[in-house]
Amino acid sequence: MDSPNDPNRDNFGDVSSTPGFNAPPPQPPRSQPGFMPPPPPPPGGFHFPPPPPPHMGQGPMAPMGYRQPVKSRSTVWRVVGLLILIGVIGFNVLIFAGMFGGMAMLGGGGSSDPHRVVEYDRRAGVSKDKIAVVSISGVIMEEGEGGLFGGGHENPVQLLEDSLDRAAEDPYVKAVILEINSPGGGVTASDLMHHKITQFKSQTNKPIVVYMKDLAASGGYYISAPADVIVANPTTLTGSIGVIIQGLNFHGTLTEVVKAKDMTIKAGKNKGMGSPFADPTSEEAKEGNAILQELVDEMHGRFKKLVKEGRKNRLAADWETYADGRILSADKAKTLGFVDRIGYFDDAVEEAERLTGSRNAQVVEYGRKPSGLAALFGMNSDAKKPKVSLEDVPAATADALAARMQAMARFYPNRPLAIWVP
Repeated sequence: MDSPNDPNRDNFGDVSSTPGFNAPPPQPPRSQPGFMPPPPPPPGGFHFPPPPPPHMGQGPMAPMGYRQPVKSRSTVWRVVGLLILIGVIGFNVLIFAGMFGGMAMLGGGGSSDPHRVVEYDRRAGVSKDKIAVVSISGVIMEEGEGGLFGGGHENPVQLLEDSLDRAAEDPYVKAVILEINSPGGGVTASDLMHHKITQFKSQTNKPIVVYMKDLAASGGYYISAPADVIVANPTTLTGSIGVIIQGLNFHGTLTEVVKAKDMTIKAGKNKGMGSPFADPTSEEAKEGNAILQELVDEMHGRFKKLVKEGRKNRLAADWETYADGRILSADKAKTLGFVDRIGYFDDAVEEAERLTGSRNAQVVEYGRKPSGLAALFGMNSDAKKPKVSLEDVPAATADALAARMQAMARFYPNRPLAIWVP
């Protein structure tokens, strides 16, 4: 038994059996070399317990009787539910803000007017004079702008009218360039745009220059005819001066394959002319086709009349021979007097400056200011947005995609069209 005064004895007694206690290595006897006396005890004979090991309260080093706290599952689900509720409320607020135009302020960029036409810089200039550019692309149809999100197909007729109204009110705009890339479209839509262009010229005395890109055919040429100067790209396809009514006939399929009968009820024998279910060999169908032919011939005659009025003495003597719906190259169109110059956009700017006497004018471009939620999500694919690549434009909404698909198909049954249909 150890003596109470033995320096090898701890003041608390034998703790070698205490869990977690590491006994010191055995000391050699006092008489042998290497013996090191233990440090003296603190005053009062009291030892403080050693500090707790790292990560106290976790794993195997946790003290006896300690319980790690466990998060309540109900608390987690409450937090998730609250986040979902906040998201739903926020989304509904955005929708209502878009419906009432509250998000229009997010459109940004350019300066706008009451017509929601935005002016963007396209080329800097030295003078205060401006040349305004209006882009007309795609199928020309008078269709409304679509959607709560502001991402529907742009109405080209309304865009042109609003743009020319802004150009007329701006005293610094000296000329307008119509940048056309279109296969044409509806006869009425093309005629409305033609009328607006001639009205603008007569009321403002500001010249209009047309710059043709890939395609300026049929309705695209219809609206080009009244321009003061037409510049065509070397690879432009133009012409196609004609009118068409597209249609299909399923009579044989219905009567011979499906064994169906046409049960159309009508008042007036020609009420159903052009019907895809009528027998094309019947006298009634033949009479209806003759009436439709007379209609498109009349529209074609008006088309040629407007071309003659717009181009005046610049047309070749035999120009009308080529106004039969055929497509023309830029070189052939210039030979016949349908265009004035073959060149590029800079050449169109040069012509606008020549007509106005301006030098180093600013070139600005008109477009739409995004409205509604389009301003937030950038979904207005038809609004002009500067310095944005095609990769940055988000996917179109469903209604805009449907309009694009119809434009690509270029099929509008039973509607008189000034459009090139290859």
